Amino acid sequence: MMIVLFSPKGSSQDNFQQEANYTIHVTLDDRRHKLSAFQRVEYINNSFDTLRFLYFHLWPNAWSANNTELARQLLRSQGRQRLFEDPQLRGYIDSLDFRVDGRHVQWNRKPDLPDICRINLNEPVAPGDTICITTPFRIKIPDGRTSQLGHIGESYQMVHWYPKPAVYDKSGWHPMPWLDGAGTYSEFGSFDVSITLPDNYIVGATGNLQNEDEIRWLNRLAADTAWKTTYLYAGTRFPISSEKMKTLRYKEDLANDFAWFADKRFNVMKGQVELPGSGREVTTWVMFTNLQARLWIQTPEYVNSAIWFLSDRIGDYPYESYTAVQSVLGTGTGAGYPGISVIGFEDDAWSLNESIAYNMARSRFHIAPGPGERQSPFLDEGIARAYTARYMEERYPERKLWEVYLNNRGLAEFLNIDDIPAQRIDEILWLVKARRNLEQPLDMAVSDYNRVHDLHVNYYKAAMGFDYMRACLGDSLFDSAIQSWYSNFKFGHSRSGDLRNFFETHAGRDLSWFFNDFTGTTKRLDYKVLRLRDQQLLVENNAELASPLVIAGMTGDSITFKKWVEGFHGQKWIDIPPGNYSVIKIDPGHVMPELYRL
Repeated sequence: MMIVLFSPKGSSQDNFQQEANYTIHVTLDDRRHKLSAFQRVEYINNSFDTLRFLYFHLWPNAWSANNTELARQLLRSQGRQRLFEDPQLRGYIDSLDFRVDGRHVQWNRKPDLPDICRINLNEPVAPGDTICITTPFRIKIPDGRTSQLGHIGESYQMVHWYPKPAVYDKSGWHPMPWLDGAGTYSEFGSFDVSITLPDNYIVGATGNLQNEDEIRWLNRLAADTAWKTTYLYAGTRFPISSEKMKTLRYKEDLANDFAWFADKRFNVMKGQVELPGSGREVTTWVMFTNLQARLWIQTPEYVNSAIWFLSDRIGDYPYESYTAVQSVLGTGTGAGYPGISVIGFEDDAWSLNESIAYNMARSRFHIAPGPGERQSPFLDEGIARAYTARYMEERYPERKLWEVYLNNRGLAEFLNIDDIPAQRIDEILWLVKARRNLEQPLDMAVSDYNRVHDLHVNYYKAAMGFDYMRACLGDSLFDSAIQSWYSNFKFGHSRSGDLRNFFETHAGRDLSWFFNDFTGTTKRLDYKVLRLRDQQLLVENNAELASPLVIAGMTGDSITFKKWVEGFHGQKWIDIPPGNYSVIKIDPGHVMPELYRL
């Protein structure tokens, strides 16, 4: 029974996972903002099917024209017409020449989707077979004002930049056009990437740097703290690129993506953190420009504390190093990749710390258990946000909402919001949609959402839901279920049903209220106290969601007793323990997603 429940292969006879191992050589031309590269992919067919074709993602082509899915998305969300007719904003990948095991193959882009292609194999690939797919390619790097891939001047953010096979799983192929903020779904494997660029660039990348000379140089930069006395007055212009070139090699195993970032102006800081479980030491790097350096000086401590917290609650961080990089692109607050994250401009230390923790948590749930952001986005994003809120609450237990989002105590007191904790923001953002009947179910694919903005709003509700379940089950049981799920599906693909199995097994009870009703519908939660009589409280459920209810006795702000009750429809008399309390409240800690609290 344990094997069936906790083994990804034991849970289904047809479960499998493909493997893609990359060797890439790429050269940056920072005068023309182009890449030239050659790629070799060892593709291992671990499925039970014979494959006669493969799908590949060519995501830089999302920036190639105004009829791509990305262009349509940006037009809907930002109203930018004819966006990619601007030569600077336009990007693409070309010069492709796919060969399989050294032989030319026919391939073609999907109609109306230039960022997806289909490779027709000369010979089918049987179960257990391995093929080698090679191609040269060139990339025109778009201006970074539109989305995650791009450059601002000579600062480069290279994400989703190389031809990548689409995932093939028991549901079939998952070719998907690139969309901003909508996530990915990728196969795991190894990366061996060599990057050639001018000698004075500082690079942060996925994986372990293999060049001893470059490691010594980065160590010298990290040890030199003279910049700390001059950064407020130092300029942010790009130095002239060196005529001398260098080739940096990075290697990583058990990864599903490779991202790299290059800037000649980076300040470098280095640290170490000892993991709480294994005691293994992880090297941490922070790279940032003089822009917002006053905030980034404290970032090594933020990175180390977030790694320790997430390792303690979820499981040991799996790689040897972690890098946090400051982005100069104006396209959001950040993104996480294996072993590295990129963070945008933030207003203060709180926001920077939160963004680092959130993107680190996102990358943890992308690589393990890697549920596929396009299929079940609420899983990784919602859990990541829930753990981020928990981390921030432990780190800043007294921080109030107005201190983070209003910064005006007088106005906060006038609005009577001066005592609201900072972590309450998720509830407020969800209620804005919920009270207007604009919700959509959580457990949907990205393509089913009306807008990406609606998808992001649902992340707040998902985070509240996981916090709700943690409060109901208790920290220990909740963490134990997540740790087992993480450990079992590490470097693999999971689904919401797998997570449910782990939670229900650890809890020893049915959790349909969460995995069917809360995530699968838009049913509301709205309990109401009717009367108190003879140590019994009559409570009515005014809405459709019959989920657990917490009742507390209060004396001032202190909780005298707390009682959890299984969810119900209609009315129910609930026994209340005697005690010295003056007020009885439903959910004083705001752990339940109550629609109306008055």
